[in-house]
Amino acid sequence: MTRTLIGTLLVLGCIRTANAQQFDQLTRPVATLSDSVQISAMLDALLIPAIGRVDRVDVVDVTANGFGPNDLVLLYPSMETYEVGSDVPRLLQESMKSWEIAADYRLDATREESMRIAADAHNRQDARAALTGDVLSAVARYYEGDEFDLRMSQDPEGVRLEIWNYDPDAIRYRLPLRPVARDTLWQAFRFAAPAVVMAFKDASDCVQTYAEQGRIHTRSCE
Repeated sequence: MTRTLIGTLLVLGCIRTANAQQFDQLTRPVATLSDSVQISAMLDALLIPAIGRVDRVDVVDVTANGFGPNDLVLLYPSMETYEVGSDVPRLLQESMKSWEIAADYRLDATREESMRIAADAHNRQDARAALTGDVLSAVARYYEGDEFDLRMSQDPEGVRLEIWNYDPDAIRYRLPLRPVARDTLWQAFRFAAPAVVMAFKDASDCVQTYAEQGRIHTRSCE
C-alpha cells in the first residue's frame, strides 16, 4: 500500500544587509512519501544515490507551480537534499501532477471582493468561506495598511499565530462592534426563571392589578 501525505512547509528567508537583518516567510506544498516501495521507485526514477536507509521522502514544491522539475527532494533521516531535474520520467510526472492537498481551501480575490465574502458566505451557509470572511473583516478593521501576512496553526496542545510583513504604524485598536452591556446576562437569567404571579385589589375593591411574565395587567373586579 502506498501513501502520499501532502502538507505545507514554512520557509524562513533572511536577507542580510550592512546595517540590519530583514526576515520574510513563505509557504510551499510538501508531499511526504512513507511507503518503501514508492520511495525506492522515486529514487530510482530520479537517479538519486541515497546513502544509508531512507525512511521518508519529502518533495517540496519550491516553484509553487505543482510538483515537478526544479523542486527539492529531502531524504530522512540523513537530511540529504536533491533537486528534481528536467528529465523526470513520464509515469513519475503523471503521479506527481496528481498530488494535491486534501480538503484544502484557498481564496484569491481583490481587496474589494474580499469585503463581500463574509456576507455571501453566511447567505450560502458556507462555514469555510464564513471563517475566511470573518478573518478578513477583522484584519480590515484593525489594519489600515496594504501588505500583511498571517499564519495560524492549531493542534491539541495549543494555538500558534504569526504576523509579519506589515506596517506597525498602520495597526489601530478599535472598540468591539457590539459592546455587551454588563447586565445583559443577568437580565436573560432573571427572565428565564419561573414566572412569579402576584395579584391584589385597590382600596375600592374594584380594580385588580397583577404581574405575569414580566408584564403588568389591570382589570376590573369580578
